[in-house]
Amino acid sequence: MSANGVATAWNPGAGGYVYTLGISGSTIYLGGQFALMGGQPRSNIAAVNASSALATTWNPSANSDVLTLQVSGSTVYAGGYFTNLGGQPRDYVAALDITTGAARPWNANADFLVHDVEVSGSTVYVGGWFTTIGGQAGKYLAALDATTAAATAWNPNPSDYVQSLAVSGTTIYAGGYYRLLGGVARGRLAALDLTTGQATAWDPNASVSVVYCLAVSGTKVYVGGGFDTVGGQARSTSPRWTPRPGSRPHGTRV
Repeated sequence: MSANGVATAWNPGAGGYVYTLGISGSTIYLGGQFALMGGQPRSNIAAVNASSALATTWNPSANSDVLTLQVSGSTVYAGGYFTNLGGQPRDYVAALDITTGAARPWNANADFLVHDVEVSGSTVYVGGWFTTIGGQAGKYLAALDATTAAATAWNPNPSDYVQSLAVSGTTIYAGGYYRLLGGVARGRLAALDLTTGQATAWDPNASVSVVYCLAVSGTKVYVGGGFDTVGGQARSTSPRWTPRPGSRPHGTRV
């Protein structure tokens, strides 16, 4: 999109749905449910040139939907419904070489889908519907070592699934369907200490349904989802859709 909101000529021609984007330099990484991207066959994950919209040679080929991508240095982290990615068995979360697209040895082996991935320093934070990950039991939200993929002791223990994450400084914001997180009551939206996993005093209390997405800019946290009130104010979103295990997220065509 241009600054005035008008679509530019850039058009990768997605043959399906795109759920997530990542950017590194002149390359845009896309994940979703598609079979064609940038003029080439691509299975649910692809990289296209930011100027031409043509697919690059990067082709990890996921065997099912990719819901989240996070670029960190020379690695692209991916989460979703897949069980094979980058030429290797990888259950629901994987680390890919940003140049070759091959799966790195890093293998957290989640037991169910991953909805969001955020990286802070040497730690990879993961939210979703899993109950074990990184070799440890841990429901819905975990911190993984960026080198070994082993789960750390960090464990906020949400009462239900986590859909979205955003890191800002020493805080990670988490949105989802839970009512308890970090040892206290929190309505679908909370801020956690990156070191202890304890909830901070920040408590917007999103009502009714679920928080799908988060973005942090300066001192503001932008939130999207299916709720009637948040932060003590009426902020209605409609229609509501509350995903449960086995259901598919909505996607957006590009």
